[in-house]
Amino acid sequence: MVLPVRDERHQLLNEYVQSIAGICLSEEFIKLRRELEEIYAATDGERAKTVAFQDALYAIMAQSDFLLYETYLRHIKG
Repeated sequence: MVLPVRDERHQLLNEYVQSIAGICLSEEFIKLRRELEEIYAATDGERAKTVAFQDALYAIMAQSDFLLYETYLRHIKG
């Protein structure tokens, strides 16, 4: 049996994934993404869903002063 390697990089990445997943599953994100999809569908039909997802994620991360950088600093300082 092989045991998983759990180094600092893995732990940091795992924290990022948990934070982003929490955002993507939030009601705020889902509502904003849907609103943006409707707006973008008129001008960018093919990519509307992708761009709406990206923009909604960016907006919520920026609005909430996303903690990726603080998480990173906490890991490098030990």
